[in-house]
Amino acid sequence: MIKSNKFKATMVLMLCCFMLVITACGSKAKETAVDSTATAAPSTAAATSAPVESAAPAKIIDINFYGKIVEYTSGEPMVKALQEDLKDKYKIEGIQVDWGNLEKVIKTGIASGTPADVYQFWPGNMKTFVDNNQALDLTPYLEADGGAWMKTFTPALLDIGKFNGKYYNLPLSSNFATLYVNTAIFEKAGVAVPDQWTWEQFLTASKTIKDKTGAFPFVISKDLQDWLFRNGLLSVAKSENKLADLGAGKIPATDPMFATVLTSIKQLFDAQYAYPGAGAITISRDEAKAAFYQGKVAMLAEVSANVKDILTNAKDFKATAVVWPSVGKDNAILGGADGLFIPANAPHPEASVEVLKAYLGTKIQKIHADLGYATANVEVQVTDPTVNSIMKMAAYIYPTEFTSFSPKITDYVQKELLAALVLGGKSNKDIQEALEKLRLAAAAK
Repeated sequence: MIKSNKFKATMVLMLCCFMLVITACGSKAKETAVDSTATAAPSTAAATSAPVESAAPAKIIDINFYGKIVEYTSGEPMVKALQEDLKDKYKIEGIQVDWGNLEKVIKTGIASGTPADVYQFWPGNMKTFVDNNQALDLTPYLEADGGAWMKTFTPALLDIGKFNGKYYNLPLSSNFATLYVNTAIFEKAGVAVPDQWTWEQFLTASKTIKDKTGAFPFVISKDLQDWLFRNGLLSVAKSENKLADLGAGKIPATDPMFATVLTSIKQLFDAQYAYPGAGAITISRDEAKAAFYQGKVAMLAEVSANVKDILTNAKDFKATAVVWPSVGKDNAILGGADGLFIPANAPHPEASVEVLKAYLGTKIQKIHADLGYATANVEVQVTDPTVNSIMKMAAYIYPTEFTSFSPKITDYVQKELLAALVLGGKSNKDIQEALEKLRLAAAAK
């Protein structure tokens, strides 16, 4: 019995040892398996784990781009290229620029709290938005990476959108007031196409053209008619060395040079030199261009940026661009650049900057240049001789003027002055007093 019990104990002990060996081997095998998995490539490890959901696609941001200029042949193609280039990140809606109500549209959008992400606007007229903290400061973006973005712009044009040492509006292309001439009508009248001319020479040529050809000498649409006053005043101020003071609002509107300019405008309309005569101050832009293309008018007032389009559409005669006539002894013309800015309360400021960089970049601006526009991007080569001639005229641009001093002065000059002078029976003195009242109010702020 004792022997049997001893035999049983021995068997139990041997069984326990056997189980310990098996357990140890299993543990070793398990340890090896874990080490093997740990040293596998991440993709292999991921393949042996539970399935993981793929990352959600990036959200496409809606961008309202208020900068489609349908008057420019480059406007539609540039916006289309912008949409295509950034389609993976942004859904860009190109909105047509309403030039006649542009400032009102922008102010309304900003005040609503839901403005467009980018707005087309003139760099030289940004003061009202800058003063009211309504424009995004673009200086940090321009100066980033050693000023890489800044270096892509023509410096003089870039500086037009600079206020208080900071940049708020970036230039698209140089643009200014110019005249387009039907050379066939000039030749028929025996009038030489001028390189430079004074207002007196312009009026004399207009009389000769009307008397000898029956065509109207001149046409200017209602939304551009403030050029007559603004260009005239710049020219006289330059001749009297008062340009800087004029732009700073230091010259009273009772100064005789204002009367000189108003008289010159009155002469043009009193003589019925402006198409179509009695309705000259209400003619639309399309009507003005149509009259020129149809040979009814010898000279068309338009922006320099439209040079390629205008010369192309003048199919029945040769047309050319000439500099604006000077009321003073020296020439100075309003202008500078078309440009774009981002409102301070834009919903996606960083996205807006990226859109602006793409639109003003070399690829899209080459479209602008190839279609005949003098781009502000210095990295784009411009070889068209017509565009180069327009660029030479840009030497007469002076971006700061009397209207720059106050938005209310701008409104009066754009919307009331000509009607008061030509149709309202207001005298030079009446208009000068109205302007002076606005100047003093702006100076008092």
